[in-house]
Amino acid sequence: MSQDGQTHSDRVKFIYNAQFPAATAVVLNYLLNNPHFTGRQGRQQGMDAMMAFYRPLAEEFHGELSVSEIQEMARHCVERLAKQIADLCDRYHITNPTANSPTAPAGDFSRLEAVLEQCLSRIADALQSGAPIPRATAAPNLEQGVDMDGSELGDLAQVLSSTGPSSSN
Repeated sequence: MSQDGQTHSDRVKFIYNAQFPAATAVVLNYLLNNPHFTGRQGRQQGMDAMMAFYRPLAEEFHGELSVSEIQEMARHCVERLAKQIADLCDRYHITNPTANSPTAPAGDFSRLEAVLEQCLSRIADALQSGAPIPRATAAPNLEQGVDMDGSELGDLAQVLSSTGPSSSN
């Protein structure tokens, strides 16, 4: 019972009616009457999509979780939203707007990581053995140019040579 003497249910009832041609009606109809899943699964998918955005905000409003718990929840929700975005982009063959965002990784750094780990391991081994660490030779004079045969560019060299110089006038 609440302070005013009325009973308080621990359930929240959410009922929503929408009328065609409203977009909400189209979405709800898709979720409830899709031949690829049951109406119950459709309701769950709709709730999952809504929770992916609103859950951290609701938990913050509710006030029972710590900031770090809400942050972890928000990270998980962002991952779910990113997957939803990627799925839509793949299905409709459109550019993913989050793929080139400043917060997204620029690419696969596993090769760079492996090289750095190998170099650091060699330095650590040299320090432990007491052997002198070889010093770099003098830097080349860049004003004289650098000899390159094109292999340094990998696949990019092939792409550049196949396109040739631009002849737009």
